[in-house]
Amino acid sequence: MNKYYFIFLIWLLPAYFLFQGSYQLLIFQGMTTTYDNGSSYVADVIDFDVKQIAAQTNGYVVLQFDTEDDGTIVEQLALPVQMAQVIMNSELIPVRYNSSSFSPIVMMPVYELQKNVVRVNLGVTSFGLIVTFLVALWATRFARNKIKHGEEELEFERTDTDES
Repeated sequence: MNKYYFIFLIWLLPAYFLFQGSYQLLIFQGMTTTYDNGSSYVADVIDFDVKQIAAQTNGYVVLQFDTEDDGTIVEQLALPVQMAQVIMNSELIPVRYNSSSFSPIVMMPVYELQKNVVRVNLGVTSFGLIVTFLVALWATRFARNKIKHGEEELEFERTDTDES
């Protein structure tokens, strides 16, 4: 098998960015649906932790609230440090809940910040998709050319007049 066939694996990168972009779009639509159509509740903060590992800081919050339809909901939500700072000292957090949404719980104090984070993620993912798509097109053209015409064979010819 020709080694240039492996270059076609670069198409996994645009596929990955397409998957990530779709996921971010689903999160954005789910948040918006929950915010617009969800029921309002006040959630108790059961547990809250912020961890710093090397240069990354993130954490989680465990929320508990009672609903009419689904009973008691206990959910652990991941938090980037920006969102954790907003709710750090809160014992009660207003939330919107929609069980049929892709993102069923939205914390009201961090909703706008979360929307902005998802928008930035969508922008970065879109940029990555465009760049990797263009690179994959170039690499495909290169690989097809090498497979069709083969590698250029180099012929070495001695040009000095060494007669010893």
